Amino acid sequence: MKSNTTRRDESLFYIQTVNGNELHTLTTHADSEYLVIDLGKVGHHHSGFDETIKVAMGAAVNAVIASMGLIAPGVQTPKAANAPEVMKSADDVARKLHRQERLERNALRREQLNAHILADSAWLTAKELSEKAQFHNTNPSAGPHRWKSAGRIFALQLNGKDNYPEYALDEGYRPVPVVKQIISLFGNKKTSWGLAIWFGTPNSWLNGKKPKDVLKSMPEQVLKAAQAEVDGGAHG
Repeated sequence: MKSNTTRRDESLFYIQTVNGNELHTLTTHADSEYLVIDLGKVGHHHSGFDETIKVAMGAAVNAVIASMGLIAPGVQTPKAANAPEVMKSADDVARKLHRQERLERNALRREQLNAHILADSAWLTAKELSEKAQFHNTNPSAGPHRWKSAGRIFALQLNGKDNYPEYALDEGYRPVPVVKQIISLFGNKKTSWGLAIWFGTPNSWLNGKKPKDVLKSMPEQVLKAAQAEVDGGAHG
């Protein structure tokens, strides 16, 4: 954690975040009191942690000073009447920190879900799909891209390349017809990743089966499951 200080010129106190080595060399004053909090390694996992803890601690200490009416010679301190505002500021900082933590947890869960979706199915690049479909275009992406543009199949962007789900293709490596109906049904309600997650998630309308696993054997039921979700029916 990098050293991070607030200016002492205009306040009764200053806040500084230091690592273990810096703590041993910290300049102290015999007539001052210090509050030391061991934060462990929590700051390493949150961007902007130093700034957030500085603001939160500053607001908390200001609230104490304001509520107790503490005054130091030559220093203008917050009045007790301002204590609610200071506490509100501290609450706002805490809410922002909790919101940031929630966003980071959600992002991690989404990364784990995406990784599972990718690992649970076979994905073909445009070149691989063109070869299997026996296209003879000079541009190997032309055929699959034409299918995607027509809404007959979807693709995930991985490392800058389109990757197509093999489960959406028939034995001749042409898109299964019902896939176009499902993509059209969801419209702009689902991104490519949203489609991949829907196809790869157990669905109660299919007795707990994943749509991708019964796409060819139960196309009508899969289409009904998609329609049920669009209509607001729960699944999964």
